[in-house]
Amino acid sequence: MPDADDEFADLADLAHASGVTEPMRASRQVVRTTDGQEIAAIRWDTADGQEARIAYLHGLGIDAHSFDQTALAVGEPAVAVDLPGHGRSGWRDDADYGAGATAPSVLAALDALGVRPGIVVGHSLGAILAARLAATAPERVTGLVLVDMSPDFAQRAVDRIARALEAEEPFTSLEQVVDRAVEARVGDDRAVLLREARHTTRLGADGRLVRRHHFPHLPAGRTSSVGRFADAWPDLEALDVPILLVRGDRGYVSPKLHAQFAERLPSAEIVTVEARHAVQNQAPLELATAIRAWAERNGLLHRIEEPSPEHPGRR
Repeated sequence: MPDADDEFADLADLAHASGVTEPMRASRQVVRTTDGQEIAAIRWDTADGQEARIAYLHGLGIDAHSFDQTALAVGEPAVAVDLPGHGRSGWRDDADYGAGATAPSVLAALDALGVRPGIVVGHSLGAILAARLAATAPERVTGLVLVDMSPDFAQRAVDRIARALEAEEPFTSLEQVVDRAVEARVGDDRAVLLREARHTTRLGADGRLVRRHHFPHLPAGRTSSVGRFADAWPDLEALDVPILLVRGDRGYVSPKLHAQFAERLPSAEIVTVEARHAVQNQAPLELATAIRAWAERNGLLHRIEEPSPEHPGRR
């Protein structure tokens, strides 16, 4: 087991498993934006010191580490953001984590972190936020990758997930975190779920494990907001950049939503991989392969190379 105090202790193993012989360096960075929000991020740097041109935005209830293996395999300088209210980022007083509320803070953070115009990759809630960023600051976004999310995903399901996060009780051990994830059909690879549990929990005042994100810590009677996902359609339909949807075959973008997405955005590319909703956790190398191939076809990054069949992340 990697040292619990070193959040990057297992990156060498992840790189090796991905076939990456010259892995990027990862570091933690925290910035305070002009609107007073504290935003944490993981910076991925290459030895040649090129500026980041990819931003990774995770989904509801997880954190920036969910993209670790994908970022390593893509191999391009990048920043993975802990969304407001998640990971090591600050909590909003109003508990509004909808894309409209958080986009200004995330855009300001990307500026403060020195992320150049480039690709924005968003998973789930992060996909809806990515669409809002692209619509708000089109000069920043050259391509958009949506990971297992369509604006047509049922809003009642979105809100139900947020309520479940708010009701989550503390855990007695990491194994209990994993057990609950398996029961909830989040995934079935216990090693992957254990890694996620390590990063998304911390010790509470009573010695039990609690989630780092804001939702279970709201005062009694308070609820959070994650916005209306359907509001992302005008953002997406107004864009004039390449769009890629990578969906899990057992994820939230059902065949029906897949067809609706293709009908509304006929120029978008759609790739399906074997995974549940958290594609970047369950199929990180397949996701990296899809991103790299799409980016190369569209001329979005100069240094992208084709991965080898044996190792999707080999450089």
